[in-house]
Amino acid sequence: MKTVIVVDEDIDAWDLPRVLYALSFRFNPSRAEFIKRGRSTPLDPSLPIDAREITSRIILDATIPYEWKDKPIPIMPDAELTKKVQARWEELGL
Repeated sequence: MKTVIVVDEDIDAWDLPRVLYALSFRFNPSRAEFIKRGRSTPLDPSLPIDAREITSRIILDATIPYEWKDKPIPIMPDAELTKKVQARWEELGL
């Protein structure tokens, strides 16, 4: 694995739109870790055939920094309102 994205517990790692949200709004490139030399595989198609022993990796930190005193407060719509909106969208064929 060449790329690892670390997210907070409020982001479902299997929900790609939420992971992309975290990358868009929480990721700061200065907190990323770049591993320049790591063991590779001879099957890696992104590397030249004669140089597949060593590859690079990156760890993307898309979390809210632990040391921040004032963390953003997540705002979620009311569950009842969400149901009403979804029902209305279904009525409109959206």
